[in-house]
Amino acid sequence: LNRTSSHKWAMLRNMVTSLIKHERIVTTTGKAKELKYLADHVVTLAKSDCRLSGIRHANKIIREKPVLTKLFQVLGPRYEEREGGYTRILKLSKNRKGDGADMAVMEYVDRPGELRAARPPTSVQQEIMAQYLKEKIGLEPLSEDDVQILEKEINDLSVEENSDDEESTNSEPKEDEGKK
Repeated sequence: LNRTSSHKWAMLRNMVTSLIKHERIVTTTGKAKELKYLADHVVTLAKSDCRLSGIRHANKIIREKPVLTKLFQVLGPRYEEREGGYTRILKLSKNRKGDGADMAVMEYVDRPGELRAARPPTSVQQEIMAQYLKEKIGLEPLSEDDVQILEKEINDLSVEENSDDEESTNSEPKEDEGKK
């Protein structure tokens, strides 16, 4: 970003504070990519089991107390089920007027009033698929014992196929030996 480390850190702290406050900001693409790591990190702090150390660490990053409160009371519980990917970068089609820099919108996913809903977390997707299969098709999810039995049968089949292939290659006569 062509800045000293202290300037870059101050800029990122200001930007993450604004992002939490408004849940959507417009910035350059390069700044948004740098901000993504810090924004995801503070949400992870808000989700952590050790609340006190998370609050202290986030307090070193966030500039305003009401924003810190919002992080721990709104964003932390909102992303409790999500394992990562709390932010989204959407590139804008028009560049900035003055210098032509690429612009992007940085926003939190799953926020109220968003135009495009984010994909649900993997655990929720699996629950939805299991419910659909049960209701529409009548299939029940496999137990862990059933999965182990199927894996063993698949392994046995692959071992049998490999042994059949080895026998067929060994039983073919070699043409070079007969010509000598």
